[in-house]
Parts: sequence; structure tokens; C-alpha cells
Amino acid sequence: MSRRHPTARAATDCATTGRRAATKRRADDREAGQITVLIIGFVLLTLLVTSVAAGITAVYIEHKKLLAIADSAALAAADTFDLAGDGATTAPVPVLRSDRVSGAVRAYLDGLGPDAAADGLAIGAGTGTSDGRTAQVELHAVVRPPLISIVMPDGIPITAVAQARAELRQ
Repeated sequence: MSRRHPTARAATDCATTGRRAATKRRADDREAGQITVLIIGFVLLTLLVTSVAAGITAVYIEHKKLLAIADSAALAAADTFDLAGDGATTAPVPVLRSDRVSGAVRAYLDGLGPDAAADGLAIGAGTGTSDGRTAQVELHAVVRPPLISIVMPDGIPITAVAQARAELRQ
């Protein structure tokens, strides 16, 4: 049996440890860039989700704002009625006309301040009255959400429809 000298065994162990350390360093060097790619991917994904959520929120808020404008315009238009009936034999009945409804909506929208009006605000073809008692208002506008407006420069069209009925009560 041959015995190795203790210093030779230490030298062999040191060489083996050195090879293992060098192999581990090479493996760590190969994996070092992968963490960076994962971090960049997660940051991009987070930015994408955030911009979509901000866009959806902006569209929702602008639609609610347009709906409130349409409600108020319909209420103003419902006040433009004329009375029909003779009053002696039949009770007076409020009657609306489409041209007066459209005029009242136009006047209401002209009275809005620049901060209250929506972007690209327009009166739709459905504005008027179909039964002579109900004022119907259709408004169109455009929403330009933050961050997404780069992808969609024309914006997102939205529509709001509101109705108000003219009635007389004693």
C-alpha cells in the first residue's frame, strides 16, 4: 500500500476545490443575465397592466361625465313643453316638439364651461322626441386615455343617451 504524504493530499484537495469553485463561477456567470431579463419583463408587464387599467378608468369616468351632461340636457329639454287641451273639458297635457328639444339641448351645451364639456362633444341624431312627451338626448364624445393615446391617437368614441318625461301634476 502506498501512502501519500499529507501535503500531497492537501494539494490534491485544494486543486479539486479550485476546479469546483471555477465551475460554480462559470455557472453563476451564465445565470447572471437571466435575472436582469426577468426583472425587465416584470417591469414591462407591470407598466402594461397599469396603462390598461388607467385607460379603462379614464373611459369609465368620461362616460359617467357624458351621461351626467346628457341627463341634465334632457331635463332642460323636457321643460320646453307647450300645453295642449282646452282646460275646460280636458286636463292640459304637456307636448314636446323635436325642434325645441334639440334647441334646448344645444343651448344647454353652449352654456357649459370649457372644463365641464367633454372632448369632441356632439349632439346625436337620436335627440328629440318620439311620443311628444319624452325628451330624448343622445350625445357623442371622444375619450383620449392617458398612456394609451399614443397607440390610439383618435381616441375612443363614447355615447350617452338620456330621457326625461314632461308631466304636469296637481
